[in-house]
Amino acid sequence: MSLTEQIISILFSFLYGILIYLAYKISYKYLYTNKKIYSFLNSLLFVVDSSLIYFIIMYKINGGIINILFILITMITFLSLNYFNLQKKCKNMTNRL
Repeated sequence: MSLTEQIISILFSFLYGILIYLAYKISYKYLYTNKKIYSFLNSLLFVVDSSLIYFIIMYKINGGIINILFILITMITFLSLNYFNLQKKCKNMTNRL
């Protein structure tokens, strides 16, 4: 894998973490507010679809070579956005009191 492919893959992983966070935020009510069986199936479908899309695009970018760094960047981006959004919600809740 060349250096340009690695840089494109890292940037894509970062942007895909943001995209997954936005999709998760939009579909939150469908993932967690229905009955348990629907919640489980929706969560499973969300994870499988997002993983398949990630692997297909990575296959197009660099021939399907998935480095652990790419997955870590995606997860860290998603978790940090989720953490900062949670901090923002907590701050807004304490300001209301």
